[in-house]
Amino acid sequence: MRTLQLSIAIGLLTGALGCGNASEPYRDTKTTRSIEGLVTADELAIRQAIEDYANGFIQEDMQMLLGLWDTVNPSSVTYVAAELNQPIVGVTNLEPYYQSFLDTLIINSGDISNLQIFQTGDTAYAFCNYTWVYENRPGSAEMVQPTRATFVLVKRNGQWLYQHFHESISFDYEPPTSLR
Repeated sequence: MRTLQLSIAIGLLTGALGCGNASEPYRDTKTTRSIEGLVTADELAIRQAIEDYANGFIQEDMQMLLGLWDTVNPSSVTYVAAELNQPIVGVTNLEPYYQSFLDTLIINSGDISNLQIFQTGDTAYAFCNYTWVYENRPGSAEMVQPTRATFVLVKRNGQWLYQHFHESISFDYEPPTSLR
């Protein structure tokens, strides 16, 4: 009996919350301006997928790094690294690239800021800034490298995976007033 009462209460609560904006037109596109503003399960999962890129390097976990990528069409994923003149194409080509970093660098942190998510159904575009704190092996001085990152993600079996990732180095520049 308690189970039935609980089910009815959850159903009523879910219905009330879900119908609160029923008069608004349906829009499947969501825009998020800040990490604090993430509210949906998808937005939180996308944030986690972006954080796990840094976590994979910090934990030196190759499987975590490779597991972030869409493997439905593994030869069609692309990664544009800030230091390379051409994209890395295909999941199998990511492993030696990642391993070169794991062999030579110790990543202490990869903080994320300015996260913006633009989601339409099972596809999302995300932008953020990473602040990488790292040192060369074995134990050099700590260095800081700010980068910008853009992602195209797809939702597969409830998990958000990268199809494209573009990274660029950020630097200070005061744009003309017309561009602000």
